[in-house]
Amino acid sequence: MSLVLKLGPSEQLFINGAVISNGDRRNNLLVQNVAHILREKDIMHEAEACTPVRAAYFAAQNVLLNTRIELGSAQPFLEQIAQLRTAFVKAEHLQMLTEAVRLVQVGNVYRALGVLRDLLLYEAALLNQAPPDRFRREVAPSANPQPEARAANLRHTPALLVAAQ
Repeated sequence: MSLVLKLGPSEQLFINGAVISNGDRRNNLLVQNVAHILREKDIMHEAEACTPVRAAYFAAQNVLLNTRIELGSAQPFLEQIAQLRTAFVKAEHLQMLTEAVRLVQVGNVYRALGVLRDLLLYEAALLNQAPPDRFRREVAPSANPQPEARAANLRHTPALLVAAQ
């Protein structure tokens, strides 16, 4: 199955560790075989990995990018997931963590990042923090919604009990 990537002007993406930069116009790129692809807008910088779920996302991203041996190992990702398992108590959250691990183990790290992105948005709502702008989903405007209200607008609508760390 082919993958069509729509690139905005000057947008970058990473394919199998190579940085691809688009020109000054919008373009489509057709990838016809299996490749490790990460769009620039999905990249999390190390300084942003300041919460447990963000740290797991960053570790999974490094497995995908595999830019340095010490960062490309799945071990930091698995360790972070093990810590998250002690914080989340709802079955749906634990299932999402299990799914993220399974996806990394079968080599579909990009899909694992999608699962973690949903947990990242949920975590941001619980901690009353703004998620990175590029990870936000469109929600109905509200004056100052409570974490429960913001979390309810997430794609997977997670339950709201998380054990304190």
